[in-house]
Amino acid sequence: MNLKTLAALAIGILGTNTALAIPTLQLDIDGGTYVGGSEESTVTNDPTFDLWALGDTSGVNTAFDYYLSIALLPQTQNIGDVANLGGVTVNGVALSTFAGNAEYGTPPIESVSSGGELGPHDVFDTYYYELMFSFSGDPTIASYDTQDGSAGPAGDELFKHVFQIDASALASGYGLHFDLYTYGETNGNRTAITEFAPFSHDAAYCIGLNCEPVEVSEPSTLALFGIGLMSLVAVRRRLRRLRRA
Repeated sequence: MNLKTLAALAIGILGTNTALAIPTLQLDIDGGTYVGGSEESTVTNDPTFDLWALGDTSGVNTAFDYYLSIALLPQTQNIGDVANLGGVTVNGVALSTFAGNAEYGTPPIESVSSGGELGPHDVFDTYYYELMFSFSGDPTIASYDTQDGSAGPAGDELFKHVFQIDASALASGYGLHFDLYTYGETNGNRTAITEFAPFSHDAAYCIGLNCEPVEVSEPSTLALFGIGLMSLVAVRRRLRRLRRA
């Protein structure tokens, strides 16, 4: 076998491996831009956008609960009154004024045994929310890799769950970082994060597309949204009936 044949085979094998290396979970932003550097995510600087949670149809279970973490950028602590950070809506429902049920630290919100937190991640510690959802009933699209836009294996598909994000009332100088993951369960209790979108396949809303820290002025007090996070918590509790088989 000559060198040209070997080279061709090597290229073919590499190409096949690349096509197969589509993560089970990914995040993408409609109209977003993929950036490297410290953020290494799909990013937008438009405060209103559609965030896509993508799950490989062969790898996710539609009976399982999945979680979206919405974290404040940049890393923030000792900010005083968190209500002054403004508000964010998800699918038209007020998520927060970064008060109430916002947590400080690293996901998950609820303590679990055997660790359970996301691995080292430059975004945390900061304030964040965790929203629960299911891929059940979501539409599917052709598989692709959000990092470089390359197509997945022929015939493979991704579930697409859409979150409509409006961060236009977020205080000046702040952004949002998104993570996607799920937990294992034992006897109905969450035990640890078992699957998550690679940190190279998550997403962010940033003032600058490079998501580098910016000087944040003292935010002025913003009007609180009339609908609080409790409506989302109620949805979360109702969805907890979707337990793993």
